[in-house]
Amino acid sequence: MNILVTGGTGRIGANLVTRLLDAGHVIRSFVYPADASRASKLDAYANVETVFGDLRNHDDARSAVDGVDAIYHLAAAFQGPFDNRQYLDINAMGTLNLLESVREFNPNLRRFVYASTEGVYWDARVNGRYFEEPISEDMAGEYPNMPYLMTKRLGEDLAMVYHHQYRIPTCVMRFSTVIEPSEFLNDAGLPPLFLYSGAYNTYSDSGSYQMENMPDAEDSDVQSMIQALTAGWDGEEKLLLSLNPNGVPYRQHFADVRDIADGLVLALEEAALGEIFNLAGAAIFDWGELAPLLAKCYKLPFAEARLPFKNYFELDLTKIKAKLGFQPRHDFNSILKTAEAFRHGESADVIPTGLMFGDA
Repeated sequence: MNILVTGGTGRIGANLVTRLLDAGHVIRSFVYPADASRASKLDAYANVETVFGDLRNHDDARSAVDGVDAIYHLAAAFQGPFDNRQYLDINAMGTLNLLESVREFNPNLRRFVYASTEGVYWDARVNGRYFEEPISEDMAGEYPNMPYLMTKRLGEDLAMVYHHQYRIPTCVMRFSTVIEPSEFLNDAGLPPLFLYSGAYNTYSDSGSYQMENMPDAEDSDVQSMIQALTAGWDGEEKLLLSLNPNGVPYRQHFADVRDIADGLVLALEEAALGEIFNLAGAAIFDWGELAPLLAKCYKLPFAEARLPFKNYFELDLTKIKAKLGFQPRHDFNSILKTAEAFRHGESADVIPTGLMFGDA
């Protein structure tokens, strides 16, 4: 098939493109002009056409969808220099421009795959994300807890509305937090996710940022946790066993970018038509288990601290495994092994890239 990948040079897009090429497809990679420095990432591959455009421009969207058989819509404004209006324009209106272009000019499209996010499950009325049971696809929150997530949910809703009203053959994939192994370790060869310094830098300024993101937290509780955390920092790096406000260790479902790419390829299967799937890897990090092990591995002390932000969840992958046969391959050990391979200049089956415009 001829396949359009928006955000084709991002961390997910570039790895997806290689999977699709291996399967014999021809790729059109749609690149935001501000990402021109990364446009050459796929130059070494045959059967890849790189085109530049802005999703906010309907003519650019129309040109991008012309003549393709399938579309992977990965591009989105995320982090970087974007404000809330730009999130809406790029993520929601940009998706609408693609869908309208398909409806008007590509009626024979075989699949429109929309990249969504685990963030649709977070609720603006709740501090963080704490789920005692695995999160299934029917548990989307009523009010997404930040404008970026709201616009991703709007894009998801648009894709499904156009599927049901205009028969655009849509599939939605909700990603867990993506890890690219080349970025998993810092310059010192340590995993920032588990470092005391990272939490200290986040919470040492206990101003409005923390409180506005913790709507159901008591100010006195937040301040006491922050004070205890900052008091435990002596300027020497250590591993941190992050605890929820209730004392339960952090637990979070991640996905190696390679598992995300593998799952996205399956979205072309007939069984994916009109469906919404959770897409995550085999990497469920439990800080209670991993922090002590990493401390021993790296010969560093470790401490534990309660943090104001709640973090305890995993995504239920029952549906994508049953319907599409998805089997994630990369757990914590696989991610760490690949990260170490990158540090030592060894080969790994992942294309490294930074994150800016072009990833869900």
